[in-house]
Amino acid sequence: MALVWRNILILVFAHFVVSHLSTRCGEPTKYPGKQLHKSYRHKLKFYDGERVMYTCPPGYTPSEGSLTSRCLRGHWTALNLKCQKKKCNALGDVENGQYIREGQSFGDKAIATCNKGYVLRGARVRMCMQNGWSGTDPICEVSKIMCLAPAVANRWIKPGERTQYTPQDTATIVCSEGFVLTGSPQVTCGPDGQWQGLPACRSKGQFAKVLLSRLAIPKTCPTPDLGKNGTVKEQKSDYMPGQFISVTCNEGFVGSGVFTCHAHSKWHPKEPLCQLITCSAPAVANGRIKPGSRVYKPKDTVDVICNEGFDLIGSPVVTCGPDGQWQALLECRPKRISATGKCGPAPSIPHAFPRDGSFTLKEYPSGARIRYKCSTGYVRARGSTSIHCLNGQWTNLQLRCERAYNCTPLHVCHQSTCIGVFGLKRCCADQSVFDIYELTGPKVRICRDGGWDGRSPVCEPVHCPPPPEVKDAEMFDPIYDHAPFGHVVSYHCRTGALIGAREIYCTKNGAWSAPPPECKDIVCPNPQVPRGSRMRGFRAVYKYGNTVTIACNPGLRLLKESFVTCGADGEWKPKLPECV
Repeated sequence: MALVWRNILILVFAHFVVSHLSTRCGEPTKYPGKQLHKSYRHKLKFYDGERVMYTCPPGYTPSEGSLTSRCLRGHWTALNLKCQKKKCNALGDVENGQYIREGQSFGDKAIATCNKGYVLRGARVRMCMQNGWSGTDPICEVSKIMCLAPAVANRWIKPGERTQYTPQDTATIVCSEGFVLTGSPQVTCGPDGQWQGLPACRSKGQFAKVLLSRLAIPKTCPTPDLGKNGTVKEQKSDYMPGQFISVTCNEGFVGSGVFTCHAHSKWHPKEPLCQLITCSAPAVANGRIKPGSRVYKPKDTVDVICNEGFDLIGSPVVTCGPDGQWQALLECRPKRISATGKCGPAPSIPHAFPRDGSFTLKEYPSGARIRYKCSTGYVRARGSTSIHCLNGQWTNLQLRCERAYNCTPLHVCHQSTCIGVFGLKRCCADQSVFDIYELTGPKVRICRDGGWDGRSPVCEPVHCPPPPEVKDAEMFDPIYDHAPFGHVVSYHCRTGALIGAREIYCTKNGAWSAPPPECKDIVCPNPQVPRGSRMRGFRAVYKYGNTVTIACNPGLRLLKESFVTCGADGEWKPKLPECV
């Protein structure tokens, strides 16, 4: 009877174990666009009633539904979690410009554009990222680049000709009577101060010849020779009509743009050429310049000297600007000598004013003295600060005021501030920032006339590329987008042995800490030791990581280690011992 009861208890226990095992769940279901929480990724078996949690990928946030799935009678319940893109806050206004937005959700772009007559300084494109908009608001500055009247012979301009045009201005070319237009009648002032796509007004007879030549077999255009003054993108030996090239001129040269090959072997709108930016010799009526030259490069300076009997109005030193224009207006006016010995109003001096407040007087007695002070933002560079009235004329004022090139503080990254003085370089991020952030943009900016050069850099979180997949391996804590700094992934081989690092993490350099591992079927030979035997670790096949304990027959002594392991190269580590 006792035997019967014992068999019944065994059967009940076996039924309980089998039914309990049958209700276990395996690996949780994978859902596209969702991620299993990292605390569950290393677990392969779950009991009935257990729950797992899911999260949304970077750039997304839960919008509705439950974050969990439950193991129920051996199956995972369906996940109804929905994720939506994160939204960025509204962008600020761009003074003298605006943003063209695709939207304000994760991955959307906002493109900054300036109003007519202004140029953009800073990042043109901003992206809606995980933590908000990338970069900072750009600035639209007044453009100093101008186009002269279009140089097209035998034409007139609608609605009316002007001497200067700002970039993006348009003009319509109309040919005079007896001439025919070749090209587009509407032209645009380009950002480099050159008209884009100037046409030509040809006589009707010449136009017929041109038309016949266009009906001939198209000719190719050769690659332009820019020397060391610029580079050509998409460079080839020749180009068929309709193909185009992009030319980028080096700093100090003008002529960058996109040019199209025409059927008559000529580039449109003009022959690609990178020309040195120069200033022509300034013309000073009743005066001369020193040193004299035919052309000057940007930053070159000249001294202006008026002829006898003339006074200089303006700075005695002028500079060739980066746009090929002199950065001052010069004039030599005839000296005025009063019969009464009195002097007229105080002379106007660039960037300076009389400090005694008497500049409103219309005349001064002989012997009067006026002291000048540099305007706000300027400092005295050289020369005397005062003039005297002698014999009805003012003595020459040698004062020269230069801009105090102090730049405002730069606020970059986290608690990192740059304050600079003209010509001094300052790094825009301290070393502590680089532990978890990387610099996008210039590392060094220089304080120049008008403020800091270059665009504002941005310290963005360090990311690594998506972790590499390994053949025949499962990845725990995967991520399908760029991984943030410190993110850890681990690998488990479905078949074979794992060779290499089981876990790798995203380092502060934006790279993974180690190469991905490999899954290999590595087998070691049977550990045959003459006059010895295996005490532990009996197996039909020995794979990587298996261990064996060796013992010698009675009366023999073991040389080397008794405990050996199957290594990654298919050899026992350390080598098999000997029995002596």
